[in-house]
Amino acid sequence: MQMGMMLASSHPILSFRFPFESSPQLHGTYHHSTRDYIRWSRSGSSGAQCECTRTVRRHEFSPALILRSRSLKLSQGVENSVSCSAMANSFSPSRLAGRLFGPGEEGEDWWDHKCVFHPVVVREPSSSTWRMYYYGRDGDNWSSGVRPALLSTGRVGLALSEDGVHWSRHRGPLPQGAILDPEEGGDTFDSVHVGCSDVLFHDGQWWMFYFGGSAEKMEIGPSNKALQGLRMLPGLVKSADGVVFDRALFTGNPLLNVGLQNEWDELFIAWPRVLPPSSRHRCQDPSDEDKTWLMTYSSIEKQTLPFSSIGVALSADGHKWFKAGKALTRGAPGSWDEGGVGRRHVLLIDNEYFMFYEGVNNKGIHGIGLAISPDGIHWERDPLCQGPIFSARVGEEVWDNGTVAAPHVLQMDDGSFRMYYVGTNDTKTESAMGMAISKGKNFRTWTRIQNW
Repeated sequence: MQMGMMLASSHPILSFRFPFESSPQLHGTYHHSTRDYIRWSRSGSSGAQCECTRTVRRHEFSPALILRSRSLKLSQGVENSVSCSAMANSFSPSRLAGRLFGPGEEGEDWWDHKCVFHPVVVREPSSSTWRMYYYGRDGDNWSSGVRPALLSTGRVGLALSEDGVHWSRHRGPLPQGAILDPEEGGDTFDSVHVGCSDVLFHDGQWWMFYFGGSAEKMEIGPSNKALQGLRMLPGLVKSADGVVFDRALFTGNPLLNVGLQNEWDELFIAWPRVLPPSSRHRCQDPSDEDKTWLMTYSSIEKQTLPFSSIGVALSADGHKWFKAGKALTRGAPGSWDEGGVGRRHVLLIDNEYFMFYEGVNNKGIHGIGLAISPDGIHWERDPLCQGPIFSARVGEEVWDNGTVAAPHVLQMDDGSFRMYYVGTNDTKTESAMGMAISKGKNFRTWTRIQNW
């Protein structure tokens, strides 16, 4: 689930923690004045290697902002975007290390001025433009009259960049500039909220793997309250330009369904991440090894609420999928991820699969860890690191002192890596996109970007 964000256990609807998600309105007032403090010249940095977490202290952010607009042109000729620049009167550059951008300004009528989450970064195949697909919303409620929103999901949008560091929101064709909304009308699996979790350029088209929640009521937690929007399933939409997506071929048809009663994924299947055959992975698909697609996804095990696990599914064409079992579960008692594992990104590096995954401890503190697999199906935690490889800067007066979540890792031409992630403050009321860079080819050591 949206790891890094939690539902407050004191909320009247819920009496259990929902791992990896935290909806801003459930944790107090959302401070719009903290939106976008970017384009700084940073003097500080913060690195992490097999980090341990510390006690969280609470701080408040209140920078003054100055915003300006400019346009950035897509390679296909689409032009309609806005970039943000800011100045802060209470934050030193070191406190903002790693931060790229946060929710959109309310006055600009953007779809994401409440929260942003889950960056998926793709370099265009025929140009120097970078794309970031992500989800968020502009209010406290979901579609179809479902309230309050229990996750940061809602709608999907797009930002563009010329270097992968400085980003401009792109105004899409849907209201307030979004590019994917919940399905209107009917009883579809994605009628209440949607979230983008992977985007690929494959066979000349942009494929967006997403997940959506329906209006079906589901009893969850010790109080057995019937909640809407948490029965989530994965879907697929395609686009010629990566901006206007066609869901006509897939409306009402999820890629996978929940498990049968008492199976570990009977509640929902969400946050699908996909490796296509072009990634040269070596999964053992009984039908055709050379054409196998690999999907990882998250679900909560009903028998062990509220702990989340990661599952695997395989496909011969990216459309029809079959489950291949559970990939990773919560860590041992006392470990940094004993509270569950969830959002993740899988890469094939030197003929081994590496999963950069989000975990949470028993105090609700999230970090990013590493698991390894020879085939993409059978996974073990990295034996070289007994803790997270990247952590929130707890106890510090910085923008990501509460949570680091939703990793997306890219290998650069020089062999180094970039990790895009979501950070939240220690009250879980504000989220923003961040970026860290590896120490050369060593993807177990990360430093928040500081070249502003």
